[in-house]
Amino acid sequence: MKKIKYIIMALVALMLFPIINGMGCDFNYKLTTPGHEQFGSCKFGQYTLIDYPDPKQDNGYTVLKGLYFYAFGNAAVLVTSNEDHTKKITDAAIESLNFANKRFWYQLSLQRLNKDELVIFTKHPKPKLQVIPYDGTLSMTDSNS
Repeated sequence: MKKIKYIIMALVALMLFPIINGMGCDFNYKLTTPGHEQFGSCKFGQYTLIDYPDPKQDNGYTVLKGLYFYAFGNAAVLVTSNEDHTKKITDAAIESLNFANKRFWYQLSLQRLNKDELVIFTKHPKPKLQVIPYDGTLSMTDSNS
């Protein structure tokens, strides 16, 4: 009976690790792609992504907010809210809205490349690897070196 108790405690600790580790996030980044300009930030486990579809046309923006979890190079965001402030329906606006509204869970591989850059790999909607300049720490276990 004593062994089962320790196994359960270890499993609970393992399940809580991504939550607690994610609370150590403190970063900002900017990503510009054709048709989009995105600003992401995370502070104490609260993740925010602001996406400007068609930034040259001043077409408004969408906001995705969620809880950030991080463990072993993998990040996940449990989406808590999303907002639509777009002005016109364009292909980029539809893409931004589909990204924000379709999900309640967003998962990606997120790792520090060096002091000023991170690597993001996502599989949805299609596989994409990006190197993004950023400032901050990804989690409690992330080092600043």
